[in-house]
Amino acid sequence: MGKRVRTSADGRRKMEDVARLTGVSLSTVSRVIREPHRVAEPTRLKVERAITSTGYVPNLVASSLKSERSRLVACVVPSVEHSFIADVVRGASEILRPQGFQLMLATSDFRPEEEEDVVHAFLSRRPDAIILTGLTHTDRTRAMLGASGIPVIEVGNLSNRPIDMVVGFSNTDAQKQLTLAMLDAGRRHIGYLLHDGSAQNERSRDRYNGYRAALAERGIACDDQLTAEVEFSYRGGAAGLGQLLAQGQPIDAVCCSNDIIALGALYELQRRGIKVPDTIAIAGFDDHDASSQCVPPLSTVRIPRRVMGRQAGNLIEQVLAGEEPISKIVDVGFALQIRQTF
Repeated sequence: MGKRVRTSADGRRKMEDVARLTGVSLSTVSRVIREPHRVAEPTRLKVERAITSTGYVPNLVASSLKSERSRLVACVVPSVEHSFIADVVRGASEILRPQGFQLMLATSDFRPEEEEDVVHAFLSRRPDAIILTGLTHTDRTRAMLGASGIPVIEVGNLSNRPIDMVVGFSNTDAQKQLTLAMLDAGRRHIGYLLHDGSAQNERSRDRYNGYRAALAERGIACDDQLTAEVEFSYRGGAAGLGQLLAQGQPIDAVCCSNDIIALGALYELQRRGIKVPDTIAIAGFDDHDASSQCVPPLSTVRIPRRVMGRQAGNLIEQVLAGEEPISKIVDVGFALQIRQTF
């Protein structure tokens, strides 16, 4: 007959139940919960099965008070609707979860003031580290994070002066190289559609600056009539494309600050019977899942998004283990994906 599992007076399972069922010590059960990577696999699996079968839920709050580690990593993102964000979070989780960490996720809706509130709420829960998307933060957010004493990773864009550590790439250089490739393909009247609210979104702003830098390098004046700020949606891309065409200016190409906007513009060109790329070329940014599957396939910039998340996770793991990272600024690079839209 198997070992009988007893419960506490209030009906809750206890760590002692798991230890009794598996025949291991309380410290071993605790280690499986807090640092599973430090336990031999046969023992870890046996304890995990016992935890599942008994329904025991560890009191991580009590555990964190004893160890001064919460095993929580906070992650603040602008939105959960973007595959870029999903891949970064997935990459970080792939590194951190096997080490016994859990991610707490919240959104800022691209608003620094909202991010400030979220960061304040997260810090009150004593996370072991925090991941932020982007570099635009309020002064109070920077002050809170600087005083927190925990690893802070900014992801998505590079900075020579991060709050603590940064993992990203140069949005400006990536957009510049894509625009130069479009110019090399013979285009001269290139419009630009950027995400509205770019004043709060440094990624969108830096990409636009890269577009302007490419034109300037080739001696081409930037025509403000060929630029429009649009909603971050397929509908926004379609409306923006219509706005550019309504200006009546010569236009033979359109760069977009992300693939969602670019796909909306592409669909609008097709609805109007305008041939792509024969009459108007188009390019996006981010290499969205749909970009290689649309007809014609969209030219864009590919970012190693999951690698970015994994690098952020690696930095957190190193610092919490007492190691000094080789570099606190990690450039993951980018790759042009020249397909069939120019």
